[in-house]
Amino acid sequence: MQWMGLGNLWFALIIPAIIVLYLLKRKVEDRVVPSTLLWQRTLQNWEAVRPWEKLRRNLLLILQLLAACLLVLALTRPALPTEGIATDHTVLVIDTSASMLAKEGEATRLARAVSEAKALVEKLGSGQTMTLIAAGSEPNVLVSRSADHKELLAALEKLTAHLGTSDPLSALSLAGAIAANEPGSGVIWIGDGHAEHKLALQALPASSVSFRFMQMGRSRENAGIAAFVTQPGQEGVEALLRVDNYGSAPSRGTVTVFDDQGKLLDTDSFAIEASGSQTFSFKELPKSPAYRAVIEPEQDSLMEDNTIWSVPFSTSKGKAVLYSPAGNRFLHQVMQTVGSMEVETIQKAPGPDAEARDLWVFDGEVPDKLPPGNILVIAPDRKTDWLPLSGEKELEQGPQAVSADDPLLKYVDWREVHIAKAQVLGEMPGMRTVVRAGDVELVRTGVIDGRRVAIIAFDLHDSDFPLRPAFPIFMRNVVNWLSPAQATPIAASHPGDVLSIPLTPGASERRVTYPDGQQQPITAEGTVWTMQVPEQLGLYRIDETLDTGQVSRYFSVRISDAESDITPKALSVSGVSTGQSEGDKQAASATGTQELTYWLAALVLLVLLVEWRVYQRGY
Repeated sequence: MQWMGLGNLWFALIIPAIIVLYLLKRKVEDRVVPSTLLWQRTLQNWEAVRPWEKLRRNLLLILQLLAACLLVLALTRPALPTEGIATDHTVLVIDTSASMLAKEGEATRLARAVSEAKALVEKLGSGQTMTLIAAGSEPNVLVSRSADHKELLAALEKLTAHLGTSDPLSALSLAGAIAANEPGSGVIWIGDGHAEHKLALQALPASSVSFRFMQMGRSRENAGIAAFVTQPGQEGVEALLRVDNYGSAPSRGTVTVFDDQGKLLDTDSFAIEASGSQTFSFKELPKSPAYRAVIEPEQDSLMEDNTIWSVPFSTSKGKAVLYSPAGNRFLHQVMQTVGSMEVETIQKAPGPDAEARDLWVFDGEVPDKLPPGNILVIAPDRKTDWLPLSGEKELEQGPQAVSADDPLLKYVDWREVHIAKAQVLGEMPGMRTVVRAGDVELVRTGVIDGRRVAIIAFDLHDSDFPLRPAFPIFMRNVVNWLSPAQATPIAASHPGDVLSIPLTPGASERRVTYPDGQQQPITAEGTVWTMQVPEQLGLYRIDETLDTGQVSRYFSVRISDAESDITPKALSVSGVSTGQSEGDKQAASATGTQELTYWLAALVLLVLLVEWRVYQRGY
């Protein structure tokens, strides 16, 4: 027996109130009688000074107390466990995070969850409906308030696991909102509790919505590759690899490193204690665009974290062009020392048909049209179609960072920098302010026509900025952000992530090759391509056709690190643990709860009807 409304117990005060009413002395009525001889005892009772009388056996009192007790009982919302689904509308949420791919015997946790969900669908009664939600990187409503068994079963058959980072809190909030807006609704969550145990209890209005958690999985034994880094060394490529054991028992197995063509390069064995780690170092590996590491544990439940790719850091240099008509010794010197590019100084402004470069630096002059490549403008002198200026203004305040956590301002201290005046910039879509002095914006960055652009709105000669330690640090941060594709490795990511991929300026053709061999042309213009990573783990290749030939770059996509710890955990909402083991008979039979409120309310009406009939007959 469960009590879903114990907060309403204060209504039980109506019971002593009814009893008090029967203790009070009844009012006296004047009656004419032939003699008072037989009324002597009654008269003595009427003449008593006490305001109450002895409680007598009364059928009306018994019926009224019974009705009051039943009413209070109904307000506490008692519920009994029942087989199947008891609510009129069920919001069924299935966890589709990567940990649900862990094997439990011959089947995965996701397959078992789908099987349990199908059993719930088959037990839907007449008039009962179900909403089906997949809880992955973001909640996905597959079926909304449907009573069609075929539609619900077909949606369950198509469920697949999400290999990236999951967001169970959003799924629970959505399920709670749907259930709260539909009277007679309840929420059932099927998952392993790996990510769900961190849910905020406030995400579900538990006071008005019933909630049940069906836990899938028991095993926690899993070993996975936590890190795999490669970089060029003096005598070949060096690799560093770490294997973590997330299980409760020691893990043994082998680790092997391959090149991009599948050739075996090195191998080793590991023996890791429970909840421990082991690091491996491989040296003098033959040169390869990418490397694949594979582990083969003796006992393992999750296969998806046993393989990982690593792309060595690029050592090639890009080409930068510096155009400074008036000359700037500070700028020329800092461009030679920061970044990883070959800097070319030109004396003539580039035309609209200029050859593509990775980075263009304009000091004291603004081009009418942006040349192909990323752009750094210092001390703009005039207004153009892409750069709005509204004059020059003397500064009354010192420069301040808009956001202290901005990566462009890392280790940069503006407190000792003094600037005399700066250009006033107009509105520029796609650009954000990095540094300002009062209401004057000093540094802007962003993307214009697919190019990364940075604007420094003041002349370096009108400040002491070049004399401060902040200057080379700031210029290094900016140049690294504007660095060409060849000098900037593409970061490893997870499925579902939004990845910004730097492109080489001047390429005539671009395409991406997925791990399964499928190719897709890249139609983006400029130097940045935004890509949402698909549900494929492995090595991706970006091919670009230049005048000098084809250039290929690689990046890897792996399972989210947090999903490797597959230990099942109980989920609690409103402080009441609702976890159920997959092996329990209760979970196997898909038990639910049936509220008795409506039945008790019907009994209250029946008792009141009987009490009314008794009163009419004068009992």
